[in-house]
Amino acid sequence: MRTLLVLTLSIAAFSASALAQGSTAQPAAWSRTLAGPQDRGTAAERGAAVFNNWCSACHGKDPRNAPGTASLQFKYQGRTPAALEDRRDLTPQAIRLFVRQGVATMPFSRKTEVSDADLEALTAYLTQPKP
Repeated sequence: MRTLLVLTLSIAAFSASALAQGSTAQPAAWSRTLAGPQDRGTAAERGAAVFNNWCSACHGKDPRNAPGTASLQFKYQGRTPAALEDRRDLTPQAIRLFVRQGVATMPFSRKTEVSDADLEALTAYLTQPKP
């Protein structure tokens, strides 16, 4: 019982400390990076923040650190870019399907995790014209 009390007080102290710092950036998925604001900027800029927060841990550009990118690299064997941010063939419909339903080992995302508005911003980011 004493251990539970100490643990509860420790968590409360940590939470109070974090709130006192007043940071506007939110920890991203897996505490990998800080996500940018998902409620400001263009749809593509908001989508970049959504991607950074929810997708980059598995789909970042470096396949050595991104299992989703490594899997796509193996699947496409260089015929299609493995990094989602480099793809030119993604459609909004495909992105919505993969995010909501999952595919292979990629889990689905609930609307409480990736809202419909965030999903639309993500599709704007991933389908924007590439140089």
